[in-house]
Amino acid sequence: MQLGLQSVMVLGHYGSLSKIMAELETEVELLKKEVSDMKLIHGRLDEAITKITDVSNSIHRMLAVHEEKLNQQEEAVYAAEELIEQRRTEFQNELKELHSRITTNTKEIMAVATQQHQEHSEAIQQVKEELNKRVGILEKWRHVLIGGSIVIGFILHKMMDFT
Repeated sequence: MQLGLQSVMVLGHYGSLSKIMAELETEVELLKKEVSDMKLIHGRLDEAITKITDVSNSIHRMLAVHEEKLNQQEEAVYAAEELIEQRRTEFQNELKELHSRITTNTKEIMAVATQQHQEHSEAIQQVKEELNKRVGILEKWRHVLIGGSIVIGFILHKMMDFT
């Protein structure tokens, strides 16, 4: 009996074994399909990674170029700032020089103007004194002439008889 049961079990087992085998074959085929799908996905991921790497390298080169441009701009700005500072210093020095020259010229002009004013005042004073002398002489002559005319008129009046 035991033999029969074993036979039945083996037969039953084979019946179910063929069913299990069919299921296993189906699962194996599904796994193969999934593996081929995974290979496709991995291939696409590899392509995506390659493209991302290329883009990353391009971005890296672009950043390097921009970094270089920024460095050049910084150097240009620094050079411009130095030039501006140099020109500002030159301008201040020239402004100080100009102020000094204006001050010196103003002092010289004021000294010359003061000297000319004194010279003109002295010349005017001399002319005034000379005119006063001349006018004084003329006034003396006028008085002499008027006095002489009066005397001559008085003498003539006495000498002439209007009768």
